[in-house]
Amino acid sequence: MNTIYQTMYHAPAPEGIEKKKAFIIGGGIAGLSAAAFLIRDAAMPGGNITIFDTHTDVGGSMDGTMGEKGYLCRGERELEPTMECLWYLCAQTPSLENPGRTVLDDIVLFNKDEPQHSEARAFVRQGHIVSDMHNPHLTKEDGDDLTRLLLTPESELEDITIEQFFKPSYFQSNQWLDFHTKLAFKPIHSVMEMRRYILRFFAATRTEYNESILHTKYNEYDAIIKPVKVWLEQSGVKFEYGTEITEIEMDSACNTVRDLTIRRNSTLGHIAVRTGDMVFFTNGSMTQSTAFGDNGTVALFDRSGKNLGAFDVWKKLAAKNPKFGNPGKFLSSMDEMTFVSFFPTIKGYPQFVRKIEEMTGSRAGTAGATSIKDSNWEIGFILHHKPFFPGQADDVDVFWGNGLQPHRVGNYIKKPMLECTGDEILTEFCYHMGLLDMKDELLKHTFVSVAAMPYITSQFSPRKISDRPRIVPEGCTNIAFLGQYVEVDDDVVFTVETSVRTALEAVYKLTKLDKAPLKVVPSQYDLRQWVYRFRTGINKTESEIKESDLPSIKMTDLFSLKKKIARILNNVPIPELLFSGRDRSVLQTESVLHPKAPLDTDK
Repeated sequence: MNTIYQTMYHAPAPEGIEKKKAFIIGGGIAGLSAAAFLIRDAAMPGGNITIFDTHTDVGGSMDGTMGEKGYLCRGERELEPTMECLWYLCAQTPSLENPGRTVLDDIVLFNKDEPQHSEARAFVRQGHIVSDMHNPHLTKEDGDDLTRLLLTPESELEDITIEQFFKPSYFQSNQWLDFHTKLAFKPIHSVMEMRRYILRFFAATRTEYNESILHTKYNEYDAIIKPVKVWLEQSGVKFEYGTEITEIEMDSACNTVRDLTIRRNSTLGHIAVRTGDMVFFTNGSMTQSTAFGDNGTVALFDRSGKNLGAFDVWKKLAAKNPKFGNPGKFLSSMDEMTFVSFFPTIKGYPQFVRKIEEMTGSRAGTAGATSIKDSNWEIGFILHHKPFFPGQADDVDVFWGNGLQPHRVGNYIKKPMLECTGDEILTEFCYHMGLLDMKDELLKHTFVSVAAMPYITSQFSPRKISDRPRIVPEGCTNIAFLGQYVEVDDDVVFTVETSVRTALEAVYKLTKLDKAPLKVVPSQYDLRQWVYRFRTGINKTESEIKESDLPSIKMTDLFSLKKKIARILNNVPIPELLFSGRDRSVLQTESVLHPKAPLDTDK
């Protein structure tokens, strides 16, 4: 439970923090967040912090930039109100546009004015809205399997895929269509991770309307990354661009980092890590080995599996000690983990965006994710509001799209998406939306950037719990792992929140800050959410529930029902006890004060 009492408390600066240094490997949102929390919460001087990144700018996968011919933006984020660590970071970061305000203020205000709601979550048959999207179309067996999934502990779901757990009928349901196209899950992904998602976002009950999704005024680089970067620069943080850490040297027990091997301009060097210094390591990137294409160029990525950046460093650590996880689990199925995104920049042809607005009934930027149900490539898209980039011209429109199954042959373009140019991808999109009559004019006015990302869903790979390292592995004294390939209790991967959460917990643990990290919002234990879902299932969200609406119980089923109830109760954790002291062992002690006054039971 997160309270103002806990969250807004300013802990005393850890002893000697002003003399310690922090080396942050990776300049994505996780690394930037670690630097921000070191300064804001742990009182480390900004000048003591160095961020190393192989690129010419920070941001990692959260990119958004203007190229020579048009914009480039590889991904799209779906933000949620319960992303506590992300909003904590944004609440501490000054707005670049509104002096005296914060990034959180900007985002909240924008969503009040531009809330998301969709009446056209999916299309089919060349421009027809899927009319029954609000009906999950689950068979009784599918519903029973979903219940079974939620009641199964993670230890029994290791290395199991979604398609191994569910029957084929489930993958024909609208529930699966909504879930997998919005979140990029595939049948070959981890059912353990799917379970985490359902529980983590249990409060998101009207997902087919896209109502729980928050978005930012600009792309996430300009809305979140850039303000954090500017504040860190003003605080004295040093950024080392074009710099790669190639090895992390540990002591013999693999508990303490002693040295970092660094490559600058093809020259190797070393950084000694002194006693008290800290290393924060983002141990992999989902956009590693991305290949880019455009209107006339196919995005061809490197299939060799070599030069994998932070993954290679993680491999070296994991070879030394199993507590550092098993990176091979996330790197062995490149073809299955790939998807292709495309980002059209349309100049001087507003008719196309207006047509899609007319078809969906939503203004650009307010519909959220839209899927094409019968697309072989499993195309989805998001029409962006404008300006989506600062300085975007009035006659320029942009949108983002992707194909989750790029190895399949297209419905109109008869070859795999991975072999297509940007023009061919946009043509396939026009076909599915019933807009081929606009295709030629659209292509004349559009630059299409294409990104093929071979590891983009690798964090969903079937796995054991031990395959990802803990944020601070057992016994480690000065190294923490950040990002999407780290084991975090109760949270999921493929979110900005996870990257920020790993940074927050890493800083608090390594600095020994006297402050509890923000907890994941436990909406799955809210009885109201379960009741609402039951009401939705019997189509009584507003009207009164009657006895006849409840399932009948046979006496012969009573014993198995009691077993299910006992299992549910045993899976509910004990609530956090409201005790303000630092020594939590007091709570496990029957009596600690030994009062000498007589008891009322004494004679």
